Amino acid sequence: MADFGHGVKNQKPPDSPGMRELLQRWAERKATLKEVRGYSDEELYSIAQLAHQFFMQGKVEEARTLFQGLYAICPTDVYFAKALGVVELAVGNVQDALAAFDIAVRLSPQDASVLIGRAEVKLAMKQRKPAAEDLLLALKRLSPKSKLHKKAQALLALIRNMKA
Repeated sequence: MADFGHGVKNQKPPDSPGMRELLQRWAERKATLKEVRGYSDEELYSIAQLAHQFFMQGKVEEARTLFQGLYAICPTDVYFAKALGVVELAVGNVQDALAAFDIAVRLSPQDASVLIGRAEVKLAMKQRKPAAEDLLLALKRLSPKSKLHKKAQALLALIRNMKA
């Protein structure tokens, strides 16, 4: 398809029947902005890579802005939700971090890393029992030799020491 001056190659003309149908699906939460605008995974993950670099350089607000945008464009991508949770926690927005990790868990319930991330947020909120529940669930999904397994065990030990 042609570029209609919006910088997106595969976008339908705004008044086309196909675009109206896509917009209707988006309004009904049956399509993502990624689909409406025609963004590729490659384009979005290039932005995510930049956001990650910003985060690692301590440019947390810049990373937050990019991950918020990526999540808005593609709310079905677990990485965008998880990364947004990490960044929100880093800036001290524990409620937004928890919301992002809750979404990530819904998108990928078998992903132990999102459970561990959510547990970290719950620990920051002093919700020790729910954090421990997430960690125990994560441990069931991990190889005992993995780094994440060791991290989950360390966090559980921290929770036990907090209670003592």
